[in-house]
Amino acid sequence: MSCLLLGGGTRGGFLSDALLQLFSIPVFLAALSRLLDAPLSKERRWALVFCAAIVAVPLIQLIPLPPAIWMHLPGREVVAEAFERLGRPPSWMSISMAPEATWLAGLSLLPPIAIFLSTLTLGWRDRRLMSFALIAFGVISVFLGLIQLAQGPSSSLRFFEFTNPEDAVGFFANRNHFSALLYSAILLTAAVLVPQIKTLSSGLKRRESFDASSAMGAIAVGVSLIVLIVGVAIARSRAGIILTLAALLASLAIDRDRRHLVDKFTLPRFLAAIVVLAVILLGQSALSRLLDRFDADPLADARLIFAGNTIAAAKSVTPVGAGLGSFPSIYPTFEKPADLLTGVYANHAHNDLLELWLETGFIGPLLLIAFLIWLVRKAIGAWAAPNPALLPVDRTLVRASIFIILLLLGHSLVDYPLRASAMAGLLAFACGLLIDPPIVSAAATAPIANSDHDRHRKNMMAPLKGTRPERMSFSSPS
Repeated sequence: MSCLLLGGGTRGGFLSDALLQLFSIPVFLAALSRLLDAPLSKERRWALVFCAAIVAVPLIQLIPLPPAIWMHLPGREVVAEAFERLGRPPSWMSISMAPEATWLAGLSLLPPIAIFLSTLTLGWRDRRLMSFALIAFGVISVFLGLIQLAQGPSSSLRFFEFTNPEDAVGFFANRNHFSALLYSAILLTAAVLVPQIKTLSSGLKRRESFDASSAMGAIAVGVSLIVLIVGVAIARSRAGIILTLAALLASLAIDRDRRHLVDKFTLPRFLAAIVVLAVILLGQSALSRLLDRFDADPLADARLIFAGNTIAAAKSVTPVGAGLGSFPSIYPTFEKPADLLTGVYANHAHNDLLELWLETGFIGPLLLIAFLIWLVRKAIGAWAAPNPALLPVDRTLVRASIFIILLLLGHSLVDYPLRASAMAGLLAFACGLLIDPPIVSAAATAPIANSDHDRHRKNMMAPLKGTRPERMSFSSPS
């Protein structure tokens, strides 16, 4: 939770970022130690290799190189010319053209990697509890956003100096990143709600006794979903609203087989009812403010300018890149006078794929392609061949995580949500959910194998009641 509380900024060097990175060091060491003490599957070994490759990028970019090497790297002609005009001999320099920014970018990798490795050490029950905690944090953030709106631009509950003063931002500096948290939480909420609806509707279809506790749990999750949708609306992020609609549509695909739902209580109708209630709660004035955001986009033309200049800058330093975090230093050298817009400062490219190309050369896009290949394989397995040993809620959480990753990557094509440590940490948690714990005891599979309705319901509610339907073991399999 400290990642969500402290990691809402979009610029490196904040005290909150430093504290977060400091807190993540013991978590990283403890998780890594626990992973290495356990038998590693092939997938876990590759996951560790991939993390090491990501960390290696800024470290390699910071290695000092003699002038005979760095002067021949693409895009360094301007630096060499500067030494010549000063009448000084070239000194040793790194691949990164902004070493301090690369150091900060490298340190920002600590929290998400610590979260990813820690998630790998958790059993399914603990992963469910973490998902519930994320949903609760999203709901709390919405109420914080409502207070921010009520207090106005001068609210003391806006925790960053450079922010969106007219909109709800929660614990973030940017309304777009706040919306990214909310649509991610919406998918997690849907992942919890779908099995609950199936359990209730299956009981009604079998004409079994009405389970009040399960019904109350479903109502509580449904109310949380309404609150999160309202939160996206008050944040007034265009990309957030569009991706929230995509998240709600994706919720229909979280459960592959919806035949168990009774005819008059289908998931699409339930979600539609939730959306209608959310719109009613917003009211006319809030909806009017929301629609005003779609009238004009001051960054619409700027994004095209940013993209064109970023591509030109990336080509000039390919294949090695300019160094992680170097965009604010390199981009202005490619701006033309006609590109300068009053009141618009290009701190990022608003397209993380292009920015990744500029800062890392070929290595960043290659790592991204490898990640996407792995993600596609996990998605195929999650729907085509789901693990029968998992509880339904665990299967839906895995599928929701895939959608969370896809939406965040899609969002990164028009913004930079993953530049905030909070959202990078949430992405890392979603990636961790896609990799099974080392070994789950046979006791966890009994409720699924027996297909007993009552036992299935009790295991569904186990995380809420504090019981433990399965036990994770790190011993090697017999």
